[in-house]
Amino acid sequence: MTTAATTVPAPQAGPTDGPNRPLVVVSWDGRSAPLSHQHVDAQPQFDLLLFDYSGSGGPAAREVQGLSCEVLSQRTECKGDIYQAVAAWLRLSPQRQPMFVALIDDDVILSVSQINRLLHLGRVMQLDTFSASLTHDSLYSHRWTLARGHRLLHWVDWVEVMMPFYRLDVFMAAAPHFDGYVSSHGFDRYLFPTVQKLMGRERTALVNTELASHVRPVTSGDKVFRNGKTALQERHEIRDRCQALVTQQKPELVGSPWFRRIFLQRHVRTRWQMLVYGLGRPLRRWLEMST
Repeated sequence: MTTAATTVPAPQAGPTDGPNRPLVVVSWDGRSAPLSHQHVDAQPQFDLLLFDYSGSGGPAAREVQGLSCEVLSQRTECKGDIYQAVAAWLRLSPQRQPMFVALIDDDVILSVSQINRLLHLGRVMQLDTFSASLTHDSLYSHRWTLARGHRLLHWVDWVEVMMPFYRLDVFMAAAPHFDGYVSSHGFDRYLFPTVQKLMGRERTALVNTELASHVRPVTSGDKVFRNGKTALQERHEIRDRCQALVTQQKPELVGSPWFRRIFLQRHVRTRWQMLVYGLGRPLRRWLEMST
C-alpha cells in the first residue's frame, strides 16, 4: 500500500517577502534532528535561522524537512548567549530588516502554520512583543502564560524567553544590554518591558488562538555560569540596571503603577489565594471531564 506524499504549497508573494520578511530563530543541539518539535505543515512566511548552540560548525545553510535554513553555530551556555549572537548576526547583515525577530526553544512544540498565524496577528494587531499561549499540560513557570478560553489575546507586561516574538527595533534597542549575561534571566521580566516603556512600544500580548506546548522541565537558577554568576544573580543585576535606566531617562515613572508591577510586585500567592486555588482545582477537573 502506498501513501501519497504530502506537498507543501508554493510560496505566494505578499507582505512577508523582501528585506522585511520576519526572522524565526530555532535553537538546536547540533546532534539530534533539527526542528524535531516543529511540525512542517505549510510554507513558512518567514526566514528560518537554525541556531546550533553546540558550536560544532558545519555548513552555513542546509535543508531541513524540505525547508531552507541558514545555520548559525556558536557554543553557548544558556539563552543569553543566543540573544547576543543573533543581535551580532543582524548587525553584520544591515540589508536584512525583518519586521519581527522570534527566538524559539528546541523543546517547544509549534507548527509552521501556527508561526505564520502568529506573525499575521502580530502585524494586524500591531503588537510589539508577543508569544503563543501554552497548553495547560505544558511545563511552565507562570500560570498567566497558559491559554485563556476563546479570547484572541490577553494583554501582559512581558512574555517569557522560551518563544518570544519582538519587533526588530525593540529587539535591537535591547541588544546593547545583552552583553555579559549568559542566562537571559531578567531579559523578559525587566529588560524588554523597560526598553518598550522608554520607546513607547508597549503592545505586549499572549495569543490564545495559537497554542504551544513546552515539554522540557524548567531549569533552576542555581547553576554558576562562566561569569561567576547564577541566573538569579543575573536577574537581580538586570533589575537594578533597568531601574537605573528608568530613573535616568524617565524619572516620572518611578513609583507609577507600571513601575510597581515590573519592579516591586511579588508574584506569590497569599495563603488565602492558595486555599481558594486548592479548593477550586478538583471542581475545575470535574467540569473539564463533564464537558
